[in-house]
Amino acid sequence: MLNQLFISYRHESDDHARAVKRLGELLRQARLPVVLDQFYLDENPGGPDEGWPKWCEDCANNSACVIIIGSEGWFAAYDKASLAGTGLGAAAEADLIRQDVWEQAGRNTRTRVAYLHAVPHDQVPVRFRAWHSFRPLDDDGQLSALVRWAADCLDLQDIELPMVRWPEPLQGFYPDVADRTNDEWPAVVNVLAGRSAARIVFFEGPSGFGKSELLRQTMIYARRLDIPVAHIELKGGTRTLSDILEQLALDLDGLLPNFTRERASKTYLLRRDLRALRQPVVVIFDSYEDAIGNKSVADWVNQQFLPEVETARSLVAMIAGQKVPDCAMRTWRDLVLNFALRPINETKDWEDWVDRNHPAFRQKGADLRTVLLAVDGNPMLVSELCRAIARRN
Repeated sequence: MLNQLFISYRHESDDHARAVKRLGELLRQARLPVVLDQFYLDENPGGPDEGWPKWCEDCANNSACVIIIGSEGWFAAYDKASLAGTGLGAAAEADLIRQDVWEQAGRNTRTRVAYLHAVPHDQVPVRFRAWHSFRPLDDDGQLSALVRWAADCLDLQDIELPMVRWPEPLQGFYPDVADRTNDEWPAVVNVLAGRSAARIVFFEGPSGFGKSELLRQTMIYARRLDIPVAHIELKGGTRTLSDILEQLALDLDGLLPNFTRERASKTYLLRRDLRALRQPVVVIFDSYEDAIGNKSVADWVNQQFLPEVETARSLVAMIAGQKVPDCAMRTWRDLVLNFALRPINETKDWEDWVDRNHPAFRQKGADLRTVLLAVDGNPMLVSELCRAIARRN
């Protein structure tokens, strides 16, 4: 047996294959010797000399540890229920695993199942229902349990559990915003507590709709939780990629040792340092619309930085702007919470904020409903009018 961890899966869609690769990268970060066809092809563009069928068979036969990615397609291949000519690699691997368990008289010492999405109970073969399984992309505890099992199976000591130390939500903190406390702010709290599968948050809306204020309140809240924050203001469109990298090195000094030493000459070191972090960090981009015309900056954000959120499990990215990145065709789209900010036209959503910030407003007999109608619920204009009225002699 080779002391390696082989991931057996069926290529059912690009999204599924991407999720499998994401898991493989996380297991590699834990210092496990992972074997995956996607990794092999990245490192050997011509594929295996012996051909993929033998490569798959050798890996399934000779790896001391095997993780099956449980999916409808893999189980169909196991049950020989696939259409002719499909799922051949998974079917071959499934046959070898079946034979291995048979020869061990039902014992299963080197194989486990990991689920990356929900699979209906009736589509899981009976034999697999009795095995302990993992859901490693659901939370850090499941991922760590899988790492520990694989390390024991391979008799490895020098592993690094991929757990991020997320803080508990801060009690008694009330953001200084109006009705953004209904949807947007609870999402921020959940993300910074590690309770959300999403770690990319977009705030999109016209000027004056409170995007920057939401980011400001997030920075205050994060710092009270002792979460480091890097704040990158893109307004004006003059920031270069070098400027942004320097800002990251400055704001996150001490957390990115390799990148800080090399700066912009070695941007891959930023990704390596982010992946190594086990404490949360928040990187904020404001006025993103002004960066769209700067191709080097926009490409770096969309093609290098945001994809890194998948494998840098402690990284939270927040972007605000009149326009935000289009995530429809991006690999990181499943990690996004996109809030399109609207006018705040209901008086009930403003009353607490006005009483807290401008108590003299009501004392002067001003009518909040009239103010909202006058400016069509534009948050910036409402706040300015309320302030002006409260200050009048």
